[in-house]
Amino acid sequence: MTRYVLRCSECGKKLLEYDTASIKRYKSPIKKCKKCGREYIDPRCHEIAAEGIPEDEFSVISYVFAFVLGLLILLRGLHLYGYRTAHTSKEIQWVLPTFICILGGAFLIFGVVEIFTILTGVKRAKFDRLYDKSDERLCDRNYALKLYNLGYKVPDKYL
Repeated sequence: MTRYVLRCSECGKKLLEYDTASIKRYKSPIKKCKKCGREYIDPRCHEIAAEGIPEDEFSVISYVFAFVLGLLILLRGLHLYGYRTAHTSKEIQWVLPTFICILGGAFLIFGVVEIFTILTGVKRAKFDRLYDKSDERLCDRNYALKLYNLGYKVPDKYL
């Protein structure tokens, strides 16, 4: 994982620090330096109307994997309740199985919730709303030109 530091080209102030695996934010990428007021592009933010809706967000397979992994972890935690851990007191022998059960339950719930939101169309509707807001911003020619001039790739239909 690579960490990046973004500095203002005008005053040199550290604007943000991020890594390549950070979550994408679907909102206006135009930000202002708090020190000098110069505008810059936040690489973590994306205009979804310019880049398109990421179809991998609607893949049930990865969330089924999270569900199964959570189920296996939960079962292992429950299984450990029957064992006595070597060289530990009776008072803390429940800590590890409880932690494992909570971790497994979290994965399980996450998988179920994501699968449910995909299959019911809730997640698609959310991305459609984000797309509509982004399209509305990009239809403003001044905004689209400002993005383009700051180095953001804007489709020709908005310019």
